[in-house]
Amino acid sequence: MEFDRAALRDVVSIRDDLGVLSFYLMANPREDASSRPAWRIRFRNEVTALRDRIAADPDRSRRKAILKRLEGLEPYFPDLLNPAESGPGRVMFAPVGSEEVWTFTFQLPLPDHVTLDRTACVRPLVNAVEAAPPAGVAAVSKDGLRVVDYRYGLAREVGTTRFETGAEGLGQTRGPGQHAEASSQGAWHRDKVASRIDEGLARQVRGAAPRLAEHVESRGWTALVLTGDVQLTEILAAELGGEVIQVDAMVDSQSPTKIVEYVEPQLAAARTRRGVGLADRARDLALSGGRGALGLADTLAALNESRVANVLLAESYEWSGRRDGDGLLYADGQSPPAGSGRELTPEPVMGERMIERALDTDAEVTVLTGEAADALADFDGVAALLRW
Repeated sequence: MEFDRAALRDVVSIRDDLGVLSFYLMANPREDASSRPAWRIRFRNEVTALRDRIAADPDRSRRKAILKRLEGLEPYFPDLLNPAESGPGRVMFAPVGSEEVWTFTFQLPLPDHVTLDRTACVRPLVNAVEAAPPAGVAAVSKDGLRVVDYRYGLAREVGTTRFETGAEGLGQTRGPGQHAEASSQGAWHRDKVASRIDEGLARQVRGAAPRLAEHVESRGWTALVLTGDVQLTEILAAELGGEVIQVDAMVDSQSPTKIVEYVEPQLAAARTRRGVGLADRARDLALSGGRGALGLADTLAALNESRVANVLLAESYEWSGRRDGDGLLYADGQSPPAGSGRELTPEPVMGERMIERALDTDAEVTVLTGEAADALADFDGVAALLRW
């Protein structure tokens, strides 16, 4: 199954009274020279450990249903463990009470993790894909423009524009019998043709900008990198406006994956700048009484009221708290409104619940690392931009 934001929301909506099985696996085909590669052993150990935990469940009917479901999923495991499968990161979700199965592969690192919960375990997945959110790279040269879409570890060419240079006749030398005057006129003519080519090329580059802008808008790119001759990228940047990243490098002949690899440092820097900007904005708005929330308690309150537009979560933080029977979330020390009669139960994986709540209410989730996460160090590693 191809992964996108709609697929993530579908996964978040998976719920089952008996539980949802979540499988994460990081394959390493280079280890397959061994008869028992470590990554396969780790996966089997995780499955065995889960089976042992389920076997100790005192609820006989639930225990029987889960163990039967695990047995029924065995035919899917060879694909998860196949080194020839595309993408080293593999994910599978399977609700116990149905025959549905969701599987995804990624060119991204994922943790080895097998678990059972009432919903799909999505935080490891969100952490991984947020490290490579949708971005675009446009490689421009005198021959044309190549547009690459990069998201969730996969690079794909999504557009090509060829430029007509009309260079025939350039560089011809004076032949036998030509007079010096004719040679001088020929040189002048070639200069005029070259000038027209330069003007024509610039016009074609400018003409390609609207289509590139459509890609930015329709594909939801969080960053755009322009590579190529600096004069050509300057023309594109001027036409596009807004923030673009320019890289003076000719990589237009490379594969989409190689093009993205070349500009990955610039994309990583752009992600950091974006994260810092979001964290600073949420903090400034919250402290000034605007549409921002800081810290776990205020963010949970806003999530409960469906006021969150974008929840910001530090990748390395873990949160716990409590939830009620309606799925509303509370930090330790918070309580439901007086007289509501709601009983609270412990919630040890509050990060999972915040992501679920955000996506259920059509909010964005942004995972912060490094400098961006540091900006929220004094606020439980969590903040939000609010709708109102």
